[in-house]
Amino acid sequence: MKKGDISKFSENMAAIGHFMKLAHQIHPGYTPLAMATALSGAAFPFLNLIMSRYLLNELVGEKSIDRLILYVGILVIGNAFLEIVSSILDRNLQMAGEKLADGFELHVGVHIMHMDFEKLEDAKVLDMKEKALFNIKLHDALLGGPRTIVDIFRLFFILAGVMGMIAVLSPMLIVVMFLLIGINAFIYSRIQTTKFKFYKDIAVYNRQFAYFQNLTQNFENAKDIRIYNMAGYIIGRINHFHNCAGQIFNRMFLKQRRHDGFTAVDIQAQTLAAYGFAVWSVLQGKIMIGDFTMYISAANQFSSAATQLMAKLVDLQMLGRVLQDYLAFEQLPCQSSSGSRKIASVDSATIEYRNVWFKYPNAEDYSLKNISLTIQSGKKLSIVGQNGAGKTTLIKLLCRLYRPDKGCILLNGTDINEFEEAEYSRVLSVIFQDYKIFSFSVKENLAFFQKADEERLRTSLEKAGILKRVEELPSGADTPLNKNFDKEGIELSGGEMQKIAIARVLYKNAPLVVLDEPTASLDPYSEYEVYAGFHQLSEGKTTIYISHRLSSCRFCDAIAVLDNGELVEYGNHEQLVRAEGLYAKMWNAQAQYYQKSVISHQKRPFFRN
Repeated sequence: MKKGDISKFSENMAAIGHFMKLAHQIHPGYTPLAMATALSGAAFPFLNLIMSRYLLNELVGEKSIDRLILYVGILVIGNAFLEIVSSILDRNLQMAGEKLADGFELHVGVHIMHMDFEKLEDAKVLDMKEKALFNIKLHDALLGGPRTIVDIFRLFFILAGVMGMIAVLSPMLIVVMFLLIGINAFIYSRIQTTKFKFYKDIAVYNRQFAYFQNLTQNFENAKDIRIYNMAGYIIGRINHFHNCAGQIFNRMFLKQRRHDGFTAVDIQAQTLAAYGFAVWSVLQGKIMIGDFTMYISAANQFSSAATQLMAKLVDLQMLGRVLQDYLAFEQLPCQSSSGSRKIASVDSATIEYRNVWFKYPNAEDYSLKNISLTIQSGKKLSIVGQNGAGKTTLIKLLCRLYRPDKGCILLNGTDINEFEEAEYSRVLSVIFQDYKIFSFSVKENLAFFQKADEERLRTSLEKAGILKRVEELPSGADTPLNKNFDKEGIELSGGEMQKIAIARVLYKNAPLVVLDEPTASLDPYSEYEVYAGFHQLSEGKTTIYISHRLSSCRFCDAIAVLDNGELVEYGNHEQLVRAEGLYAKMWNAQAQYYQKSVISHQKRPFFRN
């Protein structure tokens, strides 16, 4: 074996070892149960081999009825007992395997949830995740791996037993059969190498095919497909992938048929060696006919078990290759070291950006350049700018989803990265542009894992203008949203979902509130009403509004104007309009909408039940 092959084998076995250790952590009882199942499965051939020998020898010998009844009884009762035990163990092992697979899935999910957010937006990390999970699912590694190891244990026990039986007849026969089986194992390893290469080649086409297949089955695409007459194009692309995949299949099957032919010849050679030696032993008077039957059956069991064992070991080696990708993803570091400081009080929140520079991973240009600004506790700041100006990036840094490359962000004079993760999250309440309402109950969407304060819950829903609608639901605030888990779940409108998100912010009652363009999908009139209503509800809190439209600016104590990652203007609305800079140009371009919105808002408040 070459040095490189030894290294790869070592890496693959290390991956298998890690996999088994992880399996034990997830389900400690799985390995003992697997061993017991393997032992029970291995006992069948020995019972039948040994008792068949005694029966045949008795039939051609003394023909004692008592012994014949005894042997038949042992054979029948023994098989029945082993069948019952194996059935129970197999069922329990299958259930344990399902729990193990669920545990692996959860393990991956926990790993992803604890990874630094910046990694989740890194294209290289996303590719690693897709590659790892795609290979795991393609090869059924989560359940296929443990099943392969159970089979290896079972075959090893069978092999050890029949080797002892055959060795009584001739140790040389075992040597000859091992040589033939070694040839078979080599052929099988070549087959698996061909398959592994095939899976790598076909993976790209599988992903592309899955995308276009999803287009045909997703109802959300129906309108565009019909309007733009895309059906023919999509079917054409699917047929193209079918043809490309078919060519790869043909090459793989051609090689596999050639390998299968060599394997068949080798198996016949093993059978010939076993029968030839057993027949010669009978003719020489060394064994009786019952012994002949037992040795032939044992030789067949040996050949079959050894061949399968070699194949399973090759499968295990291939599984190690697959798990390499999984292991590489799993070993990506999770959350960066967090601070240890506590926050003495969450009643106030003064935020200072001090000479902050930041660029995204693998990016060449900085998204933020030397940003310095201060938001006094209880004040309101609007951050505006065109798309790509750096507004949301500023908030991601504040939320500690990323860390500045240079400079720092301070909370009440302390670098935010010095605080414990959980401590710092108490200060923040954020509504992102793509805010999420989960398929939980209304109450759980506000309180999450904490026991809900009923009075606070009611007040938050009332202030957000959604209390009356919630009270009309079948189970009030305990009514599940959406139908993912409950067919009685309620589908709320987009506006109602938005009010639930606002109620969530009010319920948390954090001193620092951020609205990161949650109204981007609304028209300017509706957007203005949302900000006007929220302005009333967030009195006394440090509030940051993010928008490329300017409806929030009239309510704010200060406005920060970003352009190409730089803070180009700072002041209140009147000051920036008089300065006739970028803000004034943006305001004048949009002012007609907000003048009408002010009149509309004066006639009817937004937040009402």
